[in-house]
Amino acid sequence: MPFIVDPQPGEEVYLLREFRGSHAHVFAMAVSNQAVYLPAQKLTLGKDPWYFKRIPLSDVKEVGLVKQKAFYIYILAVIMIVSGALLAYLMMAPVLRGQPGKVSGWPLAMIVGGVLLPFIARGRRTLVVKMSKGKYKWKPQLAVDKKSRETCLKIQDDMLQACIRAGIRSVER
Repeated sequence: MPFIVDPQPGEEVYLLREFRGSHAHVFAMAVSNQAVYLPAQKLTLGKDPWYFKRIPLSDVKEVGLVKQKAFYIYILAVIMIVSGALLAYLMMAPVLRGQPGKVSGWPLAMIVGGVLLPFIARGRRTLVVKMSKGKYKWKPQLAVDKKSRETCLKIQDDMLQACIRAGIRSVER
């Protein structure tokens, strides 16, 4: 079920974007001249538990794009490479000694994934909406294909521009 904005009288919706990625990764956001609409999830067993939560502009302090720190990605990549190499060695040692053993492609997949991870995560940003009562963050899913990455970047840029048009203070770090 798509996200639906029910505008109040005199409310003009500047932008409505929806993105459904893989593994039930859902993002939608709308900006109007009176409110920001953020995705929220109902605690029900219904078919589609997602809906829009309306936040008046008076409750929104700022909206910004924060560049993701590469440090954590590099650490994860190193862990994947080292553990993949270790598993490959432990898996292949009995076979190389002439003993029966089992061979799998998972260690090689971990090594390749660790090598590719920093390239896939390059330029990734988090959309942050700071409100008087908390904050909302949208970090797009890791996408291998360039089209999905560009779509996420475009959605984030469009959201920032719509928030600027609505008069919300914006920050890009």
